[in-house]
Amino acid sequence: MHEILLADRVKGEREIAVFRLVLLVVSALMVLLMVASGDGFTLSDNFNLVACGVATLYTIGLLVVINRFGYRRVYGWLSSTVDVLLVAGMTYLSRYAAESSVASLVSTSSFAVYFPIILFSVRRHDPANTLFTGIFSALTWGAMVAVMAVEDSFWVSMRSDTGLVMRNDLFNEALKGALLALTGVIGWGASRRFDRLFEETLKATEERSHIRNMFGRYVSEELVDKILSRKVSFLGERREATVMFIDIQNFTSLAERSDPRTLIAILNNFFNLSINVIAAHGGFIDKFIGDAIMVVFGAPEKREHHAEAAIECAKELSRALSSMNAWVHSLGVDWEFGYGIGINSGEVVVGNVGTERRMEYTALGDTVNVASRLEHLTRTLGHPIVLGESCVSACGDCKLAGPFRARLKGKSEPVIVYAIPSVELEGAPGEPIVVQDSLLALAEDESSI
Repeated sequence: MHEILLADRVKGEREIAVFRLVLLVVSALMVLLMVASGDGFTLSDNFNLVACGVATLYTIGLLVVINRFGYRRVYGWLSSTVDVLLVAGMTYLSRYAAESSVASLVSTSSFAVYFPIILFSVRRHDPANTLFTGIFSALTWGAMVAVMAVEDSFWVSMRSDTGLVMRNDLFNEALKGALLALTGVIGWGASRRFDRLFEETLKATEERSHIRNMFGRYVSEELVDKILSRKVSFLGERREATVMFIDIQNFTSLAERSDPRTLIAILNNFFNLSINVIAAHGGFIDKFIGDAIMVVFGAPEKREHHAEAAIECAKELSRALSSMNAWVHSLGVDWEFGYGIGINSGEVVVGNVGTERRMEYTALGDTVNVASRLEHLTRTLGHPIVLGESCVSACGDCKLAGPFRARLKGKSEPVIVYAIPSVELEGAPGEPIVVQDSLLALAEDESSI
């Protein structure tokens, strides 16, 4: 059972217990009122007070058991039985009251108390219990009327202060029983419908929570709200977007000789710096791949200037990560922190990929593969940021190094790439880096990178 549903069942049982206590208090006050207006306690009054006391002890005991040991479905069925028998018993005991007793007049309308009992049972989130309460109420009422008819206590005439004389009628009592049973059936249907809506609400709440957990830490709150309002599609579609890979260089050598706590501290600091910058520029963190991060600009939310946003994000990332080397050395680690950023724009396929057990929103395609290869080129070129040719026009007045020609794994023809040199990222004055051969082949033997 879902924890929220269980909690609401417990809440409902407590509400029913409060209603029962109110009913018992009212019943006891009415008995005392009858005693005060009559000639003292009758046998009916004594029986009714004892019944009120027993039912009160049961209610208090049930609440204590639920608080200490938790809720069980059987408690609801037991409570329904107690409530129905309580009303029937107190009504039946009115046969011992004098003809002029107020109890005789009240007994004609006592069956109406069954209706809130039946309707309140809906709060237990148990349609079968509601149906049982209604049918059991009808059967109990019918049995009580039959017993009173056989023993000839059913035909007591009741006279009001105005002189109106009322006499019970079997046909009317049969209609009352049928009405109670019908109320149980209606309550059963209402309970099923209520539970279905409740479960649908829980599923919707879980879905929203899942989406917030999946995206909330990686994208802006504004984008999360759009996702939740269904303004962003998760179906597979082709999209123009920019993909960026960020990776720590030579991290494997560090992992081989560093203790786990230091290693995790470096990773966490790197991710913390990166995520803050990425979120500020509207990037979507597709996934973490060990010590690397894959970021998409232009998905899930469409964005017109996604390449410009990616480049500005990469430049700010470079400035933010420039402090990492000194921080790593402050930990006593003899290792030079380096990073590489590869950026490529083009058509990607985006959508939910996986199974019902595990699903993730991701980008696929040649554009993604090339962006990953460009990140690896940063080691060869010696520049922290490498751009695909499709991104150059979005760089604006950036001082670029290149163009370079490189063979990438999976590409039959060499690709043209550019780099943003370190001096550009530091904001230092100077001329653009000039490459003697603007179409420099990165590997003379045309080996793939």
